[in-house]
Amino acid sequence: MKKHKFLLQAFLIVAGIIAAISLANMVAGNGFYLFYNFGYGILLSTALPLWFVYKENGTLQSLGIKRLGLKQLIIIVSFIVFSIGGQLIPLDLAAIEFELFYISCVPLIMTTFFEEFLFRGYMQIRLEKQYGWIVAVLLSGFFFSIYHLGYPGFRTITDLLILFAVGIGFALSFKLSGGNVVVSYLVNLPNAFLTYILKAGQFPIFYRSTTVFAGITIAFVFIILFFFRRKGRSDCHVL
Repeated sequence: MKKHKFLLQAFLIVAGIIAAISLANMVAGNGFYLFYNFGYGILLSTALPLWFVYKENGTLQSLGIKRLGLKQLIIIVSFIVFSIGGQLIPLDLAAIEFELFYISCVPLIMTTFFEEFLFRGYMQIRLEKQYGWIVAVLLSGFFFSIYHLGYPGFRTITDLLILFAVGIGFALSFKLSGGNVVVSYLVNLPNAFLTYILKAGQFPIFYRSTTVFAGITIAFVFIILFFFRRKGRSDCHVL
């Protein structure tokens, strides 16, 4: 892929995601899941990157899906303690609505996968090959930040700057782990839960149907990944 072509591709994907999430929040109701779960999640964040990787003859490992070792576990614990601890220390824990965790659990597990699979597993690895790891980390954090423009509750400069810093943290955990997307996912997930519990008003409203549709979406993602892995093995066998 020619230099800068991938960067343009990344911008176009993020623009499509912003549009999909914006439309999801505009239509609401069951139409939300069409644009959010399918448009943003399955199509733009999962299937499209997998299609490009398939054309490159890539594997799931080329998307950062790897096993965890001791080094990766240490990075996960360190980043979680630093990021979560820094937010919890000044708070009155008794005032936090932890019951929100139950309704947000499955939807955030889903959304966090889309974020890390796309911004770290797909984009950061390929950006690093073209521009080096420092630029890749910054661009990964930048794309993570601006994609939130699709959410009406995260459109202030302050929110975007905070998300940019947070995105850089996830990108660094990914880089330090040797490009392991499982690490950045497990670092991101607790932060997603805490952010929702503290700022639920900035997120789309979660219902029971949100959990149901998120569960269905996760199942579809697993199916897509399974067939991608199986197809890759089949191609290797033929070769």
